[in-house]
Amino acid sequence: MRTRRKGFTLVELAIVIAILGILAVVAIPKYQGMVDEARSAAAKSQLGTVRSALAISYAKNKGVFPATLDGTIFADGAVPGVDTGSGPVIIVVAGAWSGGAWTPALTTAGGWEYDHLLGKVVINSTAIDPVAGGAAWSTY
Repeated sequence: MRTRRKGFTLVELAIVIAILGILAVVAIPKYQGMVDEARSAAAKSQLGTVRSALAISYAKNKGVFPATLDGTIFADGAVPGVDTGSGPVIIVVAGAWSGGAWTPALTTAGGWEYDHLLGKVVINSTAIDPVAGGAAWSTY
């Protein structure tokens, strides 16, 4: 009488581990790319939200932008954060006027760069958006 085999052979286990390893090699970079794309889309969306709120405030105040970018112009009372890779940041930094033009004082701190005279707002980051093919976050 034959005894019944229990469990898997070493060869069967090795094949399963090899298949799982191949799947991991393919899936992990794809997942990272999706995370970068989501971060980029969210940052652009938040920038659009901030610019829309500034445009509404400009219209309500008869052609004057708010002096500061704070929660008073947003429906929920809070400035939206922006994530450029190190987590969401809500810092608002003022740019500088030089030679009759506004120059963003970009840092690596994240958040927003806002000019109240022009109503211009950019993402305050010198880092590169990995999805945009070498464009800096501040170019949006």
